[in-house]
Amino acid sequence: MREMTTENRISTATLSRSSAESGTRDTGSGLQRVSPALTAVATWLLCLPAAFGLATLGPADPFQLRVAMIPVVLGVGGVVIVGLISRRLPADLASGIGAGLVGGWIAFTLRVALHGTPYGFDGLRNDAGRLAAMATAYSRTWHSSDGIVRSVPSDYPPLFPWLVGRTSALTHIPAWRLLGPAETVMLSFAVVAGYLLWRYLVPGPIALALALPVLLCFSDPAKGYEILALEVFVPWAIAAFGDPPRGRMHWLPAGLIGGLSIPLYWVFISFGAIGILSLAALTWWSGPDRARYARHLALTAVVAAVVASWYLIPLLGWGLMHGSSLVGDQYQGLAGDPNQSLALQNSPLIFLSPTPLGVLELTGLLGLVWYRGRVWWGKPLLLLTGSTYAYWLLGLAAFVVANHKLQVLYTPRLAGPLLAAAGVLTLARLAAEAARRLTVRSVPAGLPTLALCLLVTFTGLTAWQEWMPGGPGENNGLYQPSVSTVANHTTFAFTSPLPDGSYSPAAPSGERDPSFPTSLIQKDVRSVLGPGAEPVTLSDSENLFAFTAWPGYIAAVKTAAGTATDWPARYAALAKLSHVTGPAAFSTASGSTAFGPVDVFILQVAGPARWDWVPEFSSEPPVTFTPAQFTASDFAVFKNLPGNYVLAVRRSAHSG
Repeated sequence: MREMTTENRISTATLSRSSAESGTRDTGSGLQRVSPALTAVATWLLCLPAAFGLATLGPADPFQLRVAMIPVVLGVGGVVIVGLISRRLPADLASGIGAGLVGGWIAFTLRVALHGTPYGFDGLRNDAGRLAAMATAYSRTWHSSDGIVRSVPSDYPPLFPWLVGRTSALTHIPAWRLLGPAETVMLSFAVVAGYLLWRYLVPGPIALALALPVLLCFSDPAKGYEILALEVFVPWAIAAFGDPPRGRMHWLPAGLIGGLSIPLYWVFISFGAIGILSLAALTWWSGPDRARYARHLALTAVVAAVVASWYLIPLLGWGLMHGSSLVGDQYQGLAGDPNQSLALQNSPLIFLSPTPLGVLELTGLLGLVWYRGRVWWGKPLLLLTGSTYAYWLLGLAAFVVANHKLQVLYTPRLAGPLLAAAGVLTLARLAAEAARRLTVRSVPAGLPTLALCLLVTFTGLTAWQEWMPGGPGENNGLYQPSVSTVANHTTFAFTSPLPDGSYSPAAPSGERDPSFPTSLIQKDVRSVLGPGAEPVTLSDSENLFAFTAWPGYIAAVKTAAGTATDWPARYAALAKLSHVTGPAAFSTASGSTAFGPVDVFILQVAGPARWDWVPEFSSEPPVTFTPAQFTASDFAVFKNLPGNYVLAVRRSAHSG
């Protein structure tokens, strides 16, 4: 332990040597007593409103390269200025300011990227649309609820959409309009949160260096809450269950962080569970006070369980009482898709990639093997990395045997940051060992600061390229080519249709997602049921549920359906309903299926006597209805909808 503490002290001295050699008198200065953690949070909070405000001053068209370059100019210029100023400050304090400024720059960049669209990243595509539906559901309820089938609890981590939905209820702003700002806040805070937890373990400059590579491994702006969970997980696991030289984290904050991480995004905890259990067992075995450590583990687990109980108890209780069906983990990914680089057939050996990140990860792997029993971080990171790859192998085995992959697609998102963190710590260790052998004058002044500034710049530029909208570019005298010619998550925030079927003026003319007549459907349903009705609705487009508080009967996308919704059984009930041909019998049956009523049918016209409900990502065929089943006495039928849709509304709908 004494040697480990010495390493931290030498690392701090090495990283702050430039300020010492430039004549700064740190000893006894009041700046030394300023908390780097509080400085980071305060700096970020000051930057956040400025970032939101400044981002709206320029043109509302980030597809223009001139507009997209604004964050680059401010970011690189800021790194230079802050790098020079930081030489006059204590290293820990400078790192806290830097972490807050990085978070502020991220917020500014993301708001510039979305300037001109009311949507969040990815618009209404895929998970983004389902998150919007969950947020809309939580604008009307406090308890855990599936985003579409709102009578059952959510199995997807609900904390982020819950926060958005409750904010919508307070501000009376539609939840789907708040997703973009919420994603911005989450992602910008992620780096600050990572810094805060790493700062508990290592000196400030190293903590900032450890928080940055996460964005190189995983930077999807639509998943800001996942990135926050990822930033927090690794340092939390080490601090809560290991034996770091600065002392173990108290059970109360450890339990609170763990308990909040479960409803925020529990997947990374499941990947590292074997490693956490192994680390806890080794720490207990080698510890001087086993009873005290066992008490720490128990209290941490109890606090975490209590904090996460509002999510876990309804889900587990529903499964025990009603049963469930897991279909949401059958998606296999799309290899080669630039917006879905994760696929089952991809190699997990990400550390062999010929990129700067790959080199850092390979350095981390070698460092873990070499230092595993020599430094305090070696064994914990090795166990967590091994746990992640063990989960990958078990998941593939489950896929082969039972066609359930256990979320194995996402293991690289944790393996990458683990190896990158090991790489940063390995380089810091090597620098500390070199500093022991060199005189002070042998190390160039400002070299550690320069290295950190380069890492900040490289991370920022790499993430900026991912965050700015891509597209074909329109060089017609008004527009210049976009940052990328490939449409990405930000592009889809502009190309998703608005409720009235229109699109953002900034969207490239060649990029338009299919429109869905949400506004017309709402108008027609209200004309029958009144403005406050919340009918149970069958729709093969999930866009509707992002805008309305109406509960759905079944998810359109099978591989994204909630476990508690029992998608296969609901599909079977729907297929059974479609075979009821008598109009009166159909009206009765559709009002009381095995899973409750269906009051609104939104179907596709597939022929003169065929109206279909078409599931997505499913081998099941469409469910076919006929116009004769919907009599005028029981249903109001609207055939004037665009997009080849027909709408049938029960005249006396049940309440959802």
